[in-house]
Amino acid sequence: MTRAVANTRRAWLPIAALLAGAAAVGALALLLLGRDGVAPAAPPATSAAGSRYVEGVIGAWRRVNPLFAAGNPADEDLSRLVFAGLLRVDHDGRLLPDLAPLPAVSDDGLTYTFRLHPGLRWHDGAPLRSLDVAFTVARIVAPDFRGPPELAAAWSDVEVLTPDLGTVVFRLSAPNAPFLARYATIGILPEHLLQGLDGAALYDAPFNARPVGTGPYRLESLTTLDATLRAWPRYHLGRPGIETIAFRFLPDFPAAREALEAGAIDGVLLRRAPEAAQAAALDGIAGYARMDLQRSAAFTLYLNNAEAELFRDARVREAISRAIDRDALAESPLLGLATPSASAIAPGVWAHDPALDGRHGDPAEAAALLAEAGWERSPATGALVRDGAEFRFTIRTGDDPLHVALALAVAGQLEALGIRAAVASTSFTVLRRDFLDARGYDAALTGWDQGPDPDPYFAWHSSQARPPGGNVASYGGIVIDALLERGRTTLDPLVRRDAYAQFQELWRREVPSVVLAYPRLRYLRAETVRAPAIGVLFSPADRFLNVHQWRIA
Repeated sequence: MTRAVANTRRAWLPIAALLAGAAAVGALALLLLGRDGVAPAAPPATSAAGSRYVEGVIGAWRRVNPLFAAGNPADEDLSRLVFAGLLRVDHDGRLLPDLAPLPAVSDDGLTYTFRLHPGLRWHDGAPLRSLDVAFTVARIVAPDFRGPPELAAAWSDVEVLTPDLGTVVFRLSAPNAPFLARYATIGILPEHLLQGLDGAALYDAPFNARPVGTGPYRLESLTTLDATLRAWPRYHLGRPGIETIAFRFLPDFPAAREALEAGAIDGVLLRRAPEAAQAAALDGIAGYARMDLQRSAAFTLYLNNAEAELFRDARVREAISRAIDRDALAESPLLGLATPSASAIAPGVWAHDPALDGRHGDPAEAAALLAEAGWERSPATGALVRDGAEFRFTIRTGDDPLHVALALAVAGQLEALGIRAAVASTSFTVLRRDFLDARGYDAALTGWDQGPDPDPYFAWHSSQARPPGGNVASYGGIVIDALLERGRTTLDPLVRRDAYAQFQELWRREVPSVVLAYPRLRYLRAETVRAPAIGVLFSPADRFLNVHQWRIA
């Protein structure tokens, strides 16, 4: 037995009676927000002979292991192709089967029972068992685990049972609707190859350079320059349609551009927004389809509700939101690589209601709200004044050029309203430590990533308003707390959708902070590739969600 809950903060950006109750819990599985309870229909049983796709990846691999891959692009991409989890998450946040169908869930929402698909095999031919799942969780919760602390915290109070080799059961200590999407998708490791390794040994194991998984591709070779992967013919979702996928590891954007121009690679994802000149250079390269893929993370202007007197009045917060032209921000400085939005739930995910987004600015309404709150324009300076004091504050942000440019653009739009906003940048470490975590700021422009479930509890529940909680805007209220609690403690998708719709409606009225846009990542891929459409990216590696269905025309 392994004790390994998902009460962990999401990531800042710089930026989920056992067998005896099977009949009772079976019906509850239908309440999970998922596409199907079983694996989707398999594509054709053979890959196109000799078909090959080469992806350029900016960066170098370190450890191809899903427990240690977070934050390193090459490791994340390779791990996505080599390993599989119990579940996957579709591009709108709905759960999909992977190594198992959607689980049965107990009436109290605390127990998840997974039945592994029959005949699952590791890339070395060994059978996958429920013991592999228990082993993986045991490594995560081990005291000497050297992976992300938030991953260990997520599993720290989950009991893992393996009543037989094809069944794995998770018992949570409290209902947690986001648990499956955020944590039951972690890649499973093979116990038969790694048993006996402690945390330090696993971190430095040769396995991390010669990984064996159950994903759509098995790793054939890996060097500092490239990687070659072959389609796994026994892949449980159907043999992949491209026989070989190769990665070329590139040092920077110029190297990626040169490789595209030479036709040496078939695709590349730019994890950082290109500069205008770089974007223009890419537009001149023929033979590639250009996709701008939206992330689930938001650029947000945080307003310190409790500590900054200026923002304690909801009319002032709403005025700032209404004054901002998000479409203009998306075009410049974000170069069109953003989805304008005022919602704290990302557009494109199942919980987002476009009718409640309210992203369009209205300076006239903003001015009226400010006047109602007692702010008047000085005829001498044009600045807004109340009780003899001008409306002035500082926007803190990180020293990333894009964040600075966005903060300056916001300040420029507020200037037209008579609000004087200065911009001060520092390293992200200092921004987080000295201003966000300390709640020592007026306004701050940064990002927040909810991950693959829209639950915004850690960002906006009042219990998180004090450090180290993620509610750095120090906002809270009985109604919004109740909605967030309902959304994360029920598995009924209709109840969750309703709770988040009410949350969005309240957000539009209260404006705890100002969401500006959701960034997009530019992805260039050869026009000869035929593949399903890509929706929201909860991680850049999500572009490979349906890689087994890719084909070369």
